[in-house]
Amino acid sequence: MIEANEEGGPARVQTTWWTTAMAEARPEEMPILAHTRQELAGLLADERAPRRWIGLAVMSDPALALRVLQRANAVKHRHFRVELSSLEDAAQMLGTQTLARMAGEADLAEDVLPPERLAAYRRGSGRALLGALLALDWAELDRDRFPTEVSLAALLNNLGELFLLAHGDARIKRYLELVDSARVYPNEAEYVALGESLEDLGLGLATQWGLPEMVRESMRTRNARHTRTLCVMLATQVASHACSGWRHPSQPADLRLAARLLDLDISTLVDRINGVLGEFNRRALDYGLSPLAALSGETEGEDLDGSRLPRFCLAPRQDDYQVASLALQSERTLDREVVIKILLRGLHRGLGLNRVVFAAYDPEAGVLTAEHLVGTDFEPGFNRFRLALDQSGLFGRLREAPFELWLNDENRAELLARVPSPVKDLTGVDGFFARSLWVGGHPIGLVYADRRAANCALDARGYQGFLRLIAEAESALETLRQPGRGSTGDRP
Repeated sequence: MIEANEEGGPARVQTTWWTTAMAEARPEEMPILAHTRQELAGLLADERAPRRWIGLAVMSDPALALRVLQRANAVKHRHFRVELSSLEDAAQMLGTQTLARMAGEADLAEDVLPPERLAAYRRGSGRALLGALLALDWAELDRDRFPTEVSLAALLNNLGELFLLAHGDARIKRYLELVDSARVYPNEAEYVALGESLEDLGLGLATQWGLPEMVRESMRTRNARHTRTLCVMLATQVASHACSGWRHPSQPADLRLAARLLDLDISTLVDRINGVLGEFNRRALDYGLSPLAALSGETEGEDLDGSRLPRFCLAPRQDDYQVASLALQSERTLDREVVIKILLRGLHRGLGLNRVVFAAYDPEAGVLTAEHLVGTDFEPGFNRFRLALDQSGLFGRLREAPFELWLNDENRAELLARVPSPVKDLTGVDGFFARSLWVGGHPIGLVYADRRAANCALDARGYQGFLRLIAEAESALETLRQPGRGSTGDRP
């Protein structure tokens, strides 16, 4: 068991730095790789070079792709009425001279980054390219109308990580060590080493820099329920597994989900992945990587057993809990989404709950669907949570009256069998907190939280804090129903 950062100052200091870094960031600060400049210069000098080759050269470097895309979308042009989300189109619009000048003027990572950080930056760029190639292959297989949009979103999906590497924040080194060496879950490594979510950082940058909608939406965990964004998430995950030697405990679940998404059997999916790996390995050395090992057809087994991996029992941070509580009790006009986000952050960081989910209730369809999630960024399957209440066992009580539940040692023998099988299969735990949210006399959803590992036990103090904060969120949502307050009106 590894105890996370101590309570108090670090969380608040980290949040301040995070916000400041994003506010001052510019795409031009991301250095490109030397091999990109050389390859692109050769293609631009050849008048016969196909557009596709130029687009692939730009795609080989996330930093250059970012610059090209942002520059192209900032230019008003009579032939383009919507945002550009294809690197081929963006490169064609800018023209060869502009492309050559952009690549020539950009800082080279090899010149501005120290050796250790350069190595990590190159590996991260290579992993991003592999994710983009996988996403492109899968989108074309699925007959997506715009496969290059999907590919581009995968290329920039780890934007937050590359940004921190480029800017030299020492915390990203510790994060990568935990993920790559200890093979812990990335969410837990973020909590310990960074104090914030890389997804949030990447999404903030993508929004601030005006990146295409597909890029932004693929960074939101709740969008795992949509086919195109799920494709991006899974391609990113599988690329990470490949670069880690195919040994991460979440790998089997990710592969099964990808196979279902593409309507393939596992062996066919493995063949396609290995085909893309062969293409990537021809340029792996450009990223300081040895050719990556092929994926075996064996996707289960002892090597992938996560039970012996380090588990992070996240330390509660009382200051974060108090910040959330005060925000929910304040007289400021909020809206429903802000209230839910404050609540989930307070439960995750304030109480050290690893995974926290708000599942919205649709009374017409009679289903619960994950709407806001914290601590699940790298679990696409978990983020697709959807449960019909007529098959929901214990959770079916949601429609009848407010309820709360702590599944623990004392009641497990009685209640575990009544927990819906999809929930048990999805969460992989036999202990959790759950509480319904009722506003205006109607259920609006369910809050679920767990600590992921059995050795990180839930306790009575955490349960009381869980119930209290949700009650404060309910009060805030009730206040929003008052005339002239918030944006929810009389919506339950």
